[in-house]
Amino acid sequence: MTGARSLLESLVVPIADRLAWVLPPTTDENLVQWATFHGWDGAVDRQVVARQAALNLVLRALICYRLDADELPTSIPTHFILAHSNSLLQNLGISPQPFSYLDRFAVRVGVALHKSQIAALTRALQCERRDVIGDAYTSWVPQDARRTLGQFWTPWPIAQLMTWWAIQSSDDCVLDPAFGSGVFLLTAIDRLTYLGVSAETVSRQVAGVELSPLVFLMGLTNILLRYVPHTQLRLQWGDFLMPKQEPGAVLRESPVVYVTGTRQMSLPGMKISGPTAFSEQFDAIVCNPPYTRHHHLPEAYKSTWATVMNQEYGVRLSRFSSLFAYFFVQANRMLASTGRMAFVTPTTVFEASYSSQVKAFIRRQLRLRAIISFDKALSVFEGVDTAACITLIEGPETPAKDRVIHIQIREWPGVEQVLQAVEQGGTITAGWGSSCALDPSTLEPHRKWTVIGYENNRFDNEHFVPLSSLARVMRGIATGANDFFVLSDDEVTKWELERTNLRPVLTKTREVPGYAFTQADFDRLGHAGKKRWLLYLMGPVIPGTSEARYIQYGEARGLHKRSLVRTRSLWYMMEQRDPAPIYFTYLSRRRSRFIYNQTDVLALNVFLCIYPRPTISQDETTLKALLAVLNSLVAKDSLRYVGRTYGGDTIKVEPREMDRLPVLNPLELASGDRERLAELFDQLCCTDSEEAEKIVRQAINEAIAAIIGVP
Repeated sequence: MTGARSLLESLVVPIADRLAWVLPPTTDENLVQWATFHGWDGAVDRQVVARQAALNLVLRALICYRLDADELPTSIPTHFILAHSNSLLQNLGISPQPFSYLDRFAVRVGVALHKSQIAALTRALQCERRDVIGDAYTSWVPQDARRTLGQFWTPWPIAQLMTWWAIQSSDDCVLDPAFGSGVFLLTAIDRLTYLGVSAETVSRQVAGVELSPLVFLMGLTNILLRYVPHTQLRLQWGDFLMPKQEPGAVLRESPVVYVTGTRQMSLPGMKISGPTAFSEQFDAIVCNPPYTRHHHLPEAYKSTWATVMNQEYGVRLSRFSSLFAYFFVQANRMLASTGRMAFVTPTTVFEASYSSQVKAFIRRQLRLRAIISFDKALSVFEGVDTAACITLIEGPETPAKDRVIHIQIREWPGVEQVLQAVEQGGTITAGWGSSCALDPSTLEPHRKWTVIGYENNRFDNEHFVPLSSLARVMRGIATGANDFFVLSDDEVTKWELERTNLRPVLTKTREVPGYAFTQADFDRLGHAGKKRWLLYLMGPVIPGTSEARYIQYGEARGLHKRSLVRTRSLWYMMEQRDPAPIYFTYLSRRRSRFIYNQTDVLALNVFLCIYPRPTISQDETTLKALLAVLNSLVAKDSLRYVGRTYGGDTIKVEPREMDRLPVLNPLELASGDRERLAELFDQLCCTDSEEAEKIVRQAINEAIAAIIGVP
């Protein structure tokens, strides 16, 4: 821990401890609103709120000291810090000034800070190159509590890469639509200063927006620690997508459409327009936007921006799009026709089927210059569970080029080498990574743009066929209420349910640690008290039976009103599935596996069900040979090309994507080759460590290479 971090904690933690004692009950209306604003679904963590409030107070004190140290008393009371910081923010041109529940809460305690402490902390923070304030915040506030508002910071080298590419001229005006702890604004100031812009005028060329009042103060403080503006700052506290709304109001509103700051119904023929945070367009836009998932988004966002995209661009945005898509469209509306835009982008934008409209939008409205991807072993964005890349884009009136560059980075080489690879635009193979040039015409919306240049014709290899030619793929059973429809042995006994109405079922991928699932494994789940029985009703229950009483219990809980079960003719009638010979861990970190089901167990929708053709499934050697091929390192690599990747080496593959997986056809192999692969699969099932798995998987790879004649 650095000296600056120690000083910051020595101020924040004691104040937070005092605040925690007087925090109101979790039913307090203001506290509930603060929790709702952050998307906290569970119980409010009192210590987190107390530390947020303490940090908020210290940040305001730092702003006071940095802008008007002479006016500060030796002992600075809370009410003075709040009032004076608001006055200083107004002088900077920041309106409205960020305020929150944290301000009101701190006043109730009435703590005072010493001017000497704030002075020492200011000096220590100014000596730091890293974002001490942002790092402290992420250590005090758990990842889940930061997810809804997308509070994950960009490392300085990545921000520098993006701003140095985007800003080309000393005349450029720069925007960060979600400036967070301020790293893009600081690197933009550095870049403009390098290009010759004076300290007196640089603040006129940099603009930013931030929704969280606390994070706004974090970013502003980081800027003021390194740069005192000579003119008013162009920073807005508010919602980049709904700038005319009160900050945070949209997150509490009902499903309506917003237009220029007023609530309004969407009527036939009415043109809906999304207002922008600034009236002018920008030469450079750099951003690491929040990736808030679609089911956490207010209906106002979806309604307004789906309409804007359709009316302005003729593109129908998928309802499954994350907040990134809306930020991206809004930023495009503010980009100059010859400007540059650099976005940290979830890899799923280029890989998921529901993002085809975003790719169509890029092709139609912009000029894609480069995609920069990172190896799964290179942890660039700490704590983020979504794989990310960098997208470099130019406005529609920039000269067209005959190539798009895709760079894959295995080891960070420094900003200059990456920029050089982008500008050279050719094929590069180096120790730090590689790049390839893509023909823009191949970037069709239905394709996975991040893998096109590295497919190596595997989908056209004569030895491989798509899995769909060998097997049928379906998702596992979606019950609509797992805690009700899946029962433990004790629950079955308690409700006296008939075994004829139950089916054995797998509910979690961790219940299958290996590559085969046996009857002994199923018995183990029972001994551990796990839920392992699926209520499998295929018709109306008979009144007076145990099953009828259990269904009444579910209805008393309101389960029959849930969206999925309401679509069934009988809400409790289960989807029909046969036990699959092979299950795939549909979404799993690192150890994605194709599992040999040696029992009659069914599986929920955390698995994919794979039903090979009878000529495969009815011959154990051929089935095991297919399982060996599916679990090879070759197949694992191919999964990235048909599915989509997330952070932590997580792969997600939908059924129709799995259909395209290229696999070696076991039916075309010589009997000796099939037997060798089957034997290797048996060895894989017996491994007891990751290292042993790798050795066997490598042996499977070598066997496949020998079969197809690859040295």
